[in-house]
Amino acid sequence: VVVNHAPQCSCEPGFTGDPFAGCSQIQAIPPTEGPRNPCNPSPCGANAVCKERNGAGSCVCLPEYFGDPYTGCRPECVINSDCDRSKACVNNKCRDPCPGTCGLNAECRVVNHAPSCSCLPGYSGDP
Repeated sequence: VVVNHAPQCSCEPGFTGDPFAGCSQIQAIPPTEGPRNPCNPSPCGANAVCKERNGAGSCVCLPEYFGDPYTGCRPECVINSDCDRSKACVNNKCRDPCPGTCGLNAECRVVNHAPSCSCLPGYSGDP
């Protein structure tokens, strides 16, 4: 277009840029990202899993683990001293260590997390 003997340039509809240097097609606006995954990255501590609930991440301890799922969950025990003195830590659980330990006509007592067998009165031998 010429106005008062001077060229007036403009980009065609659907184009943008410097009309004296060159116009380029306007790019379609890409669709916005879908909703953010509140569990990525996970807000949970060790041995916990994140589940999305109403757009927010919710942490829970894995089965057999206890504690605060946001700071870290732990098993019931790792070493014997995590248990009462009458129990032993077996497969990360506080258990009575006596069952199946002593022989016939013997009794079991737990002493400082360990089974101790002794013969019943009137019996002798290897309990």
